[in-house]
Amino acid sequence: MLISSDFACIFDHALKERAQGKGSLPELLGLPPGALAKLAARWFPYATLPDLDLQPPAPLSDQEAIQKLLLWRGGRLDAETQWLAAIIARRAMETSHLWEDLGLAARPALSSLMRRHFPRLFEANSQNMRWKKFFYRQICADKDFALCLSPTCDDCPEYSDCFAPAE
Repeated sequence: MLISSDFACIFDHALKERAQGKGSLPELLGLPPGALAKLAARWFPYATLPDLDLQPPAPLSDQEAIQKLLLWRGGRLDAETQWLAAIIARRAMETSHLWEDLGLAARPALSSLMRRHFPRLFEANSQNMRWKKFFYRQICADKDFALCLSPTCDDCPEYSDCFAPAE
């Protein structure tokens, strides 16, 4: 099932980062221990997760904004979507491409995940903008603020950085 493979990639990546000393599992995934335990019980019933006695740090304001965007505009609101929204928002705070920070094999895997779990946001990203940039653009548009200094994206000197070729 695709949902379990989404979570398997994400958990595998987070466990590798944990082993490298980059943080606890709740910290790396942005989920409290109770939510991690429920997620594991549902998708990995035989797994024993570390750090379920540790709370993640309070989310950053950007992290909260991304999570709210995913839930508000995503188009679904089941348990998996809520868990993924928290995880994606937390991982979006990292410095690499979001698909890499989630432990996915390539950018198309992230687009597929977004299509499955956040269909309205996937459809809204009709120009195939990089996901982190797309999130911020959506958030800033809601506040009447534009990331792009040009009046339209087509005129922006960073166009090729924001939009990927068709997949």
